[in-house]
Amino acid sequence: MVQEKKRILLIGERPDIELFAMLGEEGYEVAALETPHRARAVTPLYKPQVIIVHLRYPKDIAILEECLALAGRVPVIAAISLIARQPLVKAVKEKAASFVVLPVKPQTLRETLRSVELSEDEGQVHSAGKKSLDTGYPGEKITYPGDSL
Repeated sequence: MVQEKKRILLIGERPDIELFAMLGEEGYEVAALETPHRARAVTPLYKPQVIIVHLRYPKDIAILEECLALAGRVPVIAAISLIARQPLVKAVKEKAASFVVLPVKPQTLRETLRSVELSEDEGQVHSAGKKSLDTGYPGEKITYPGDSL
């Protein structure tokens, strides 16, 4: 019996091409849309198991909030551009199920997806703020417990 691929909806004005390709290489079925507004019509039909929203600027936090409203119980991962890391990490730490800093290494992406899939299987979505983030760069690990930052 052929196992169905897990579906990921990638939302962003210009979805990260490397992230899109990496998700495909990891065995996920990926659909990319530019805005949460466009995703509204597609989500009920596509039924993603995870939504990843690409955030570039601090003002993009409104896009994350739209994605969270759209997602319902589907975990949302924020993919944060390196240039806007600090302001966005602070903004998403209590909102998204998890986050990754782009560019992301395959192992970091696998671990992040596994953690939200496990949380989903257990019926709970954990806050990103209670996790340690391995950015994928040697010696760089960021921990955001509770309300620090």
